Amino acid sequence: MPGQLSPAWRRKAAAHDCPDDVRPDDPDRLPATHGPRLIPLLLADSDQYWFARDLCTLLGQRGHPSELAGMDGAAGTAGGGEGLAFRLLPLLSTQLVRHQQLDHVVLLVPSSLDGVREAYLRIKQLAADDRVPEIGIVIIGPRDQHAAWRYFRKLAVGALRYLDVPLLNLGFLPGGMTPQAGQADHHRTNFLARIGERLLRSDFYSRPSTETGP
Repeated sequence: MPGQLSPAWRRKAAAHDCPDDVRPDDPDRLPATHGPRLIPLLLADSDQYWFARDLCTLLGQRGHPSELAGMDGAAGTAGGGEGLAFRLLPLLSTQLVRHQQLDHVVLLVPSSLDGVREAYLRIKQLAADDRVPEIGIVIIGPRDQHAAWRYFRKLAVGALRYLDVPLLNLGFLPGGMTPQAGQADHHRTNFLARIGERLLRSDFYSRPSTETGP
């Protein structure tokens, strides 16, 4: 897909000092922390919980042991997390993201104009705080990669122009790939794997859960 990073994100990446023990082109080498890294997922609705579940399973299969929190309520808990690389937090409310002061969030956006408008409003809510999290976008249900790019571009241009918030394109999951559609699991897994790789290559995760406060 063209333009995976906006110009604002390219400037950010160029200025970022990468630790010596991690290279951005090697997602399997992650810096040591005191607990699992958080991957907050802001869902459009509760029906998208399967995305968090399948991504959690895929990360584990790729050598990154992960656990899946319950919907919404577990965002601020400090679990033991021994031996875990990631903890996925499926959320429905922007207020929880703001309350927990999460520094990254993955926003799932349905591939429709209504989905883009709703996503823009949620980004606007997140941008109301002094501390705006870095926001990654996954487009759910487009016809193909060109349609996915058009939806992402419409959202990214509006967010940058009117809210001064750059967005990171983390990929898409085509229409008919959801569990409800009955599509073969391996097709969905292939697209989820690409999304997971972009997450890791972009260091797109929040601080360890043991540091998360109320």
